[in-house]
Amino acid sequence: MRKLTSLTPWAVLGTILLVTTGCALSAPGNGDATGQNTSLALLTPALPETLNPLAGFDNNGTGKINESLYTLEGSPNQLPQIVPLLAADEPKISSDARTWTISLRTDASFSDGTTFEASDVVASYQTIMDPASASPILGTLTNLAEVKALDAHTVEFTLRESQVSFKTALLIGIAPSEAVISGQRVEESVLNRAPVGTGPYRVDSIGPARLVLVANPDFRDGEAAVKRVTYEAAPDDNARAQRMMAGDFDGTVLPPRLAQSFATNPEFDEVVATSADWRGLSLPADNPLTGDAQVRLALNLAVDRQVLIDGVLAGAGRPAHTFVPAEYGEAFDPSAVFAHDPQRAAALLDEAGWVAGSDSMRSKNGTPAAFTLMYNPGDAMRRDLSLAFSAQMQQLGIDVSVEAATFETAEPRAGTDAIMLGGGDTPYDVDTQLYKMLHSTYPATGAYYDNPSRFADPAMDKALEAGRTSLDPAKRAAAYREVQRRYVKDPSMVLLAFIDHTYIQRASVSETWQGTGTLLEPHDHGTAWGPWAKIGDWVPKP
Repeated sequence: MRKLTSLTPWAVLGTILLVTTGCALSAPGNGDATGQNTSLALLTPALPETLNPLAGFDNNGTGKINESLYTLEGSPNQLPQIVPLLAADEPKISSDARTWTISLRTDASFSDGTTFEASDVVASYQTIMDPASASPILGTLTNLAEVKALDAHTVEFTLRESQVSFKTALLIGIAPSEAVISGQRVEESVLNRAPVGTGPYRVDSIGPARLVLVANPDFRDGEAAVKRVTYEAAPDDNARAQRMMAGDFDGTVLPPRLAQSFATNPEFDEVVATSADWRGLSLPADNPLTGDAQVRLALNLAVDRQVLIDGVLAGAGRPAHTFVPAEYGEAFDPSAVFAHDPQRAAALLDEAGWVAGSDSMRSKNGTPAAFTLMYNPGDAMRRDLSLAFSAQMQQLGIDVSVEAATFETAEPRAGTDAIMLGGGDTPYDVDTQLYKMLHSTYPATGAYYDNPSRFADPAMDKALEAGRTSLDPAKRAAAYREVQRRYVKDPSMVLLAFIDHTYIQRASVSETWQGTGTLLEPHDHGTAWGPWAKIGDWVPKP
């Protein structure tokens, strides 16, 4: 097996988890007039709940169907640049970073033949901003006060307060204004199953277990060389691995350990993508153990992150001490780490009154040092990380009970029980990686998984706000380094790892096609990411 980390520095595709029935590149009847096969068949874990960009589909700037004002571009191991796509140029930003004026390209049109104009941008953003629409990405635009068209090809965004990271909010897919109904809930929109976009693909068919994309013949840059992309849902990791071995599909995403099973097979390539996708556990504020600041620090010192990565992730990841990976460059503080120090952890617990009894388990005034750690029952990686963490804490004298619980079940218990979480949903500015997880206005102004430990520190708020509003890049970076230094002194969670995403692809695909590479990937991943991120840009090899 050949191991590939990247091919060329193209942008990654947005969060589309698609499905269809198997139809590999070698299948007959899928070629063009020259005999070149022009279809791709992939296995993916799940079908998306919606294809509507206004409900959050493809909100990272790389949609195949609905494009955004800006997209991502760069190398696989650096924070990507946010560059124009439907925008004609970089935004014109006022001196206080509150007014953003964007010129639009004039050669784009929707797959239904309508012209892309400023009214489409305004309608899309206003729909998300409207509470009556109940868009799940409303929180992305909480700082947006107004969006309006200055003319047919110019849009102006006005913010409530300065926000240099607002450019990440310009990665949302744009829908045609004609398909938007004012006040309609996004879950009732026709766009959920029949999206209309300006991108290189359109929906050919969709059903309970199938979605097929075909090349848009009227796409402004020409029809894509890969004419048909089909995906089949296979939620079980082992089932996807077995079906890949059977030879009916061209690629899939697998957990690192399963991906290793392809290591000696020359018919397959492994593509490993670096990500800002973290795993870690919340430390509930209302639990007498985890609500103790010294205990939170002790847990971070006691856990051996590298052992978890080597054991659970088969080495496919990097230790996470804060929410900021090294790919953030000057905003990353390499000194902001928790040294693995079980002896100091034990001393901190003793000082806090959590002392070991005759059975080596700790308690304080009759209260056992214990908490429950919940994980999504459909996620084997979170389960295994939870169990491994629990085993390490047992050595410290802390009893961590691991329990499978759906997010609906976990939410009302977030104040007393820990949750194994994942994050990095829109990680293309350090502000979006940190603000919701550490600012005291959350989770009240967001979801329960935003700052789930209800961490509140005025000095931390001040540093986060300085990073969000400062127009000086050096001052922004300094503010975020301060955030990390403060965090390692008083952590709100136990971050464990940034996860490498592992994909398996038939070697015949890379022999046939000049594909596209990976970028720093967000939390969401699947067959829309990795080597298939920009299928619309693939070209046949000579």
